[in-house]
Amino acid sequence: MYVVDLSSESAFTHHNISEGSTPEVVPSHPTLSHITRYTITSRQASESSWIFFTSDPVTFKPLVMKVLRPYSDIRYNLSDVAERQRCQIEAFQQNRIFTPEVYIGLARLHNQPSSEDHILIGDTIHHPTLAGLEQGTDYALIMERLPDDRRLDQLLKGDEHAVQDFLYTLTSHIASLHTYRTLSLPKEESTYWGGYSKLQCKLEENLAFLALVLVKVNSSSVKATIDRLTAGLREIFTEERFAYHLEHRVQAGYIKHCHGDIKSLNIWIMPDDTDDRQQNLSVKLLDAIDFNPLFRNIDILSDFAMLVIDVWARTWPAMFACRMINDYLQLTQQDDTPARNIFEFYLVEKAIVAAAINILFDNQLGLGLRLLQLAQEHLEHLLHCWLYQPA
Repeated sequence: MYVVDLSSESAFTHHNISEGSTPEVVPSHPTLSHITRYTITSRQASESSWIFFTSDPVTFKPLVMKVLRPYSDIRYNLSDVAERQRCQIEAFQQNRIFTPEVYIGLARLHNQPSSEDHILIGDTIHHPTLAGLEQGTDYALIMERLPDDRRLDQLLKGDEHAVQDFLYTLTSHIASLHTYRTLSLPKEESTYWGGYSKLQCKLEENLAFLALVLVKVNSSSVKATIDRLTAGLREIFTEERFAYHLEHRVQAGYIKHCHGDIKSLNIWIMPDDTDDRQQNLSVKLLDAIDFNPLFRNIDILSDFAMLVIDVWARTWPAMFACRMINDYLQLTQQDDTPARNIFEFYLVEKAIVAAAINILFDNQLGLGLRLLQLAQEHLEHLLHCWLYQPA
């Protein structure tokens, strides 16, 4: 999944509009709500959405508004307004599970903000349902804006001691989330989404996605790496022990309705508002997967692996990521050899997906190549564990 950076303001030039301008409130017809004008200070675009940075015209509280675009590819199908409404409802409901204090509600869109310096929206619906939305019109997802300097990719640039503290806080939070708050799937759904056949199909989709990198990067070494990853991962799926341990994960209840996109650009670590001395830290996870159940109905090890491989690619030395793995497996009582080997597979899977996204969509070639390197290193360890060790 390509994920938008909700805090970046670098993609577009700011509009020089005074913060003190009087908010324009216009009676809305035919409904009884009002239309409020919000000045757009900056915006950011992806293939699937617009992100508008603004603030409440009365309180000046910073806000983010996400509007889906008519778009369709192998990951999204947002060409129909009804589908965009459904996705906005699901995005709101899914994200409220993980960070309820950030996601405010949905509001009917009354203009084309992509081509204007303001956004016009109706009253915010704090408990939206699909039946309650007006047919044939788009809605904006309204969120609080969090401070840029508290996002994890920025915090990872700090000193070693601070980074260790942030990562332990984050790891503990996710371990608790997976243990106590992440929704379990019914047995039939768990068997379907976490089973060998579905994961094999998912692997082939991910490998096809990875192959698109060669369209953008004409490199013999990159081609050799992708060929090696493709052959090695397919070889893993011929190993009977691998299938056996996947089935054990299903039976043990580890396939859950997860966040699906835990990475540094979607994570904020902030002083806890309830702590007067601001010594305790609060973790906020944004932008949970909402558009495809294949990417969110997953093993909790898969969910955590995305974060680990992202941190691994962004930090040095490797001890940060290794410590995260050890802490998480101990906190969730999964510290055994089969779980570690399954986790190794998910590290490779998440690395190739993240590499493709960074190279194809985010223009982050260096980070993408680093992720490919990590994928290859973990693949070699994975092959050693599964194919060259006695059962």
